[in-house]
Amino acid sequence: MAIPSAETIGGHDDMLIQILVHVPVRSLLRFKCVSKHWYSIISSSYFSRRLNQIPAYPSALILPLTSHLGSPEFHFLPLDGKPSRGPFRSLNFVDDPAGIMILQSCNGLLLCRSNYLVGERCYYVYNPTTNQYTVLPRATSAFSAVFGIHLAFDPSKSVHYRVVLVRSSDSGPQSYQLEIYSSDTCRWRLFGEPFDSDVKPYNGVFCHGAIHWMSGRGRFLCFDLDQERFRHMPALEIPEDWDGQIQCRFFGASQNHLQLILGDSSYHSRELDVYEMERDYSRWFIKYRIDLNNVISAFPEMIGSSFDPLDMDYCAFQILAVIHTENEEGSFAVLHIPGKAISYVFKDQAFRILHDFAPGCTDIIGCLTYRVAYEYIENFSTV
Repeated sequence: MAIPSAETIGGHDDMLIQILVHVPVRSLLRFKCVSKHWYSIISSSYFSRRLNQIPAYPSALILPLTSHLGSPEFHFLPLDGKPSRGPFRSLNFVDDPAGIMILQSCNGLLLCRSNYLVGERCYYVYNPTTNQYTVLPRATSAFSAVFGIHLAFDPSKSVHYRVVLVRSSDSGPQSYQLEIYSSDTCRWRLFGEPFDSDVKPYNGVFCHGAIHWMSGRGRFLCFDLDQERFRHMPALEIPEDWDGQIQCRFFGASQNHLQLILGDSSYHSRELDVYEMERDYSRWFIKYRIDLNNVISAFPEMIGSSFDPLDMDYCAFQILAVIHTENEEGSFAVLHIPGKAISYVFKDQAFRILHDFAPGCTDIIGCLTYRVAYEYIENFSTV
């Protein structure tokens, strides 16, 4: 069978598009310069729709330096363990004297805000792959306290994104009001009436077209963005004798898997259950189990760390992310242990070092510098 020549492929748009949608996004940006015809194809809405139908997986995590003064800086952690220079060390896509911090990542886009401690803050939606950004307009309730702001973006369904803002309401101390911004209209609008809830409005997770919040004792609140209504979400069944002794170690989503990891509040846990929500929202079930005993044997510095040197059973680790891969058997968690980041594969409990922070960061030996992580996914979307 004859292999099509470059000229033949270049002259057949359907064949060319079929090839280009499997090319890394950063290469596509360079391929725009090949010719006016290629630029037209790659810039077309049809090509974007085709590209967005292919599942995109994170290639790295963006880790904020928690102790940095002034403009926030970030560490780029490749998930394949191979050294790679990140797209940025600090966010400077706009001239903001206070610097810019990341609030959330969502399918390739970053929700950011200015780092001002007081006064009015600017919010941005930024695509680190294309270096494009937009400044969100001032919300209707600009002078109300903001308890949470969440980005909702699913490129497989729409080129547009939404931002959900949870602000204070005059109705009571645990009463909130939602405002919704759409990139389609470029406007904020109030949603519904104020509502009472005991959830933590700052820790919203976008999954299945909805924002999910968690409260104490395993209760949840779910806001469906497509139907624009709150919907039922089952509570997590927690044994009564665990009351006051458990802590959420991770609450997040990957590839439309909504997951939760619990551990005891004394940080003695060496075995953790990974819960997942059924697609029909009927129940939480245990999807995986994390057994840290072999990890601790390999890295004994995890026990009796400088966090509490008097507690020799203290187990020092932070769950940064849960990553679902195309092959389910390869799905893994990313753990930050003293001085290192490791991957832990759920299926076979294999683990390996992704990065050793200690050689260049002597101040973090024996402690956990990174508490949160943001997925980096190459994305071609316009903001």
